[in-house]
Amino acid sequence: MNTKELVQDFLKLQNAYSFTKRALVTADRYSQIALKGLVDKNDYDNEILREPLMEHIGHLPILASYFHPHIEHSSEVNLGRAMVMLSIHDIGETITGEIFAYHKTEQDNVDEYEAAIRVLHPNFHSYLEEYEANETMDAKYAKSMDVLAPNIHEVDMPQITMKRFSQLNATYQKVIDKKRKYMEWDLVMLEVFDLLMSQYQNIENGSEPVFEPEPYDVV
Repeated sequence: MNTKELVQDFLKLQNAYSFTKRALVTADRYSQIALKGLVDKNDYDNEILREPLMEHIGHLPILASYFHPHIEHSSEVNLGRAMVMLSIHDIGETITGEIFAYHKTEQDNVDEYEAAIRVLHPNFHSYLEEYEANETMDAKYAKSMDVLAPNIHEVDMPQITMKRFSQLNATYQKVIDKKRKYMEWDLVMLEVFDLLMSQYQNIENGSEPVFEPEPYDVV
């Protein structure tokens, strides 16, 4: 299975999770489809369009368990330990709130870490410290999953995503500059990330998209 086929298979799984209704479809997809036209599509700070923290955390184990068998260093990554890190890494945001990654200051990072330490039982402090240090294979995998999640979640709505980038004074090149370094530890993760970024590059250049955009991807 090549990298594009791997990502396409995951997108099928991701969309199945997103569109299979229980209480309601996920907030992200709900905002793009069911609420389309009811909220100003450029009002990206509107609370209705914000992803709940629990939704982000819920996406990560699906992503991590799917890609783990395929990565170059699969035998060196303890998936269970990485899952623990993914479940707690953003817990400080329950106190500090979420700040857009490209607007975050070093002090914001310190405040979030200190908040997480206050919330977490001491048994989990070492996991958080390991994640933040990003030196072990388990931490590198957890970090790469967190970094990858927003991009793979939005790859089938590139025009909406690039419009959002514009509203937030960001670009896909800024995404590459900020995130690619977290993928360089594993060849497969790096290939996946580069493939996702090529989606936005192709859209910007007027080339054929790598992955077919959803019908609601209009701006």
